[in-house]
Amino acid sequence: MKSSDLLRYGLWLAVAETAWENRREYRMITTWLPHLVANTASLLLPDALRRLFPAKQSSNTAPPAHSELEIIERTTQASISENPHYAGYVTPLALGYILSHPRFNIYKGEWAEKRFAGLGLDALPHGATAFGLVSLVCETAENAAEIFPRSNPLFPLVRWASQHSTVFSGLILAVATLIWESGEYRIHQQELRLRDGDITKINMQWSLDDTVRDCIANFLGWAAACTFRALTKNEK
Repeated sequence: MKSSDLLRYGLWLAVAETAWENRREYRMITTWLPHLVANTASLLLPDALRRLFPAKQSSNTAPPAHSELEIIERTTQASISENPHYAGYVTPLALGYILSHPRFNIYKGEWAEKRFAGLGLDALPHGATAFGLVSLVCETAENAAEIFPRSNPLFPLVRWASQHSTVFSGLILAVATLIWESGEYRIHQQELRLRDGDITKINMQWSLDDTVRDCIANFLGWAAACTFRALTKNEK
């Protein structure tokens, strides 16, 4: 078993334990189920893809892909199921939820009040998650550009995404941020309704100021990922 697989399984166990403790602490499905589902999907996706697409030849030695299924198979293998960096890309998302554990929650209470350069501690998991997502999107775009045959109708779009990965990954991150923040808002409102507006008895903390700080952290993560990829490309 690869060390990256062990990391994913260990993180999943920690996520599951956090979900269990949040369920016991708050007695609300929103404090554990959405997070458990999202992290299960991200952490165990390589295993699901390996069962769906058993490993064959590497993309470097295999003949050009032609069918849509083969294109998907080769792209997902290169970017997810056989990618040694994938575990690192999804680790921040898992850690972000683990840090909501009732025993050491950084999103509420004294820990949430700490500020560094105007940002709270939650900027760390937000920025790191953005870094991982952007890195995965950029790598996937580059892999797809190598795998997609030029005759495929989607090849121009894939080539554009690969050649303009900074812009493409920024658009993906913007959409993901919109979905994430709107989800946090809805969960926050739902939990407040269940606890008669008592913010001390809910897990999901949301405010407009917090959303702005989250967006700043995500932007910093995007900038760091793009800069890192540019520097590592120059070294090659």
